[in-house]
Amino acid sequence: MIFEPHIPEVKKHIDHYWIVKDAVLLSMGSPTMYAYPGITPDMIIVLDGHYTMSYMGKTYTSNRSKLYSFIHKEVVVDLSHLKSCIIIKFKSRGLSSLKPFLDLNTEAIMKDSVAFADDVFGMDVELLKIHLLTLSPSEIASELDQWFAERYKKEREGFVVAMAQEVSASCDIQTIIKATNYSYSTLERHFKRDTGLTPKKFQSLQRYKKAIRELYVTRNSDWQHYVVKYGYYDQSHFIKEIKRYTNHTPSQLLKTPSFIEVRPNYF
Repeated sequence: MIFEPHIPEVKKHIDHYWIVKDAVLLSMGSPTMYAYPGITPDMIIVLDGHYTMSYMGKTYTSNRSKLYSFIHKEVVVDLSHLKSCIIIKFKSRGLSSLKPFLDLNTEAIMKDSVAFADDVFGMDVELLKIHLLTLSPSEIASELDQWFAERYKKEREGFVVAMAQEVSASCDIQTIIKATNYSYSTLERHFKRDTGLTPKKFQSLQRYKKAIRELYVTRNSDWQHYVVKYGYYDQSHFIKEIKRYTNHTPSQLLKTPSFIEVRPNYF
């Protein structure tokens, strides 16, 4: 079930709460799912069961909740034993959607960007999890709203959040430059501080995520379509950029079960 936040300060930074009561359904016939770099932080609260995850050369099994601030390389997850969980999808603005709830700077977050949630938020996450086990889905969403609202600090919002609200929801670089008359170097300083990424890397990730979302939904293997629609130089550029972020060519992605296929309203 999907619930949107109702508290304005939380809604500004969190897109939705996805309450999954039987995560076995996520596997769609395969227990292994792939997640790739992007500009959307995620938090997974494990309510019942466990998962096995492989990332950056390490594989482990755990029932501890996870915070995915930024994925540097592909993550491989076995969900076959994860029976119930909550997935919190932040706005697709990189770390700038997460930082208002954390007392950490960009460097600290990026250093441990796929971390156990209690290592980031403290043991409050475990207490929250125990409490949520007794609630209905609508009550869970309301409780999450309150939990994040208590941690929200407006002064942690930065330039990128303001630009997304006032100038360009997609944080289009050229639109922001025209609106602010800032140089690229000034914009780069703001983006790296707020999102952990340069503007060019931000837009590159934004573009490729849109392309592979369409790829998975439509199964369209006409690569020239993506070149024209998303502004790649040519098919070679499109294929190389997809492979750079996912370690797979577009053709290989169509045969690889991805988390992007099953999650709702994904960007």
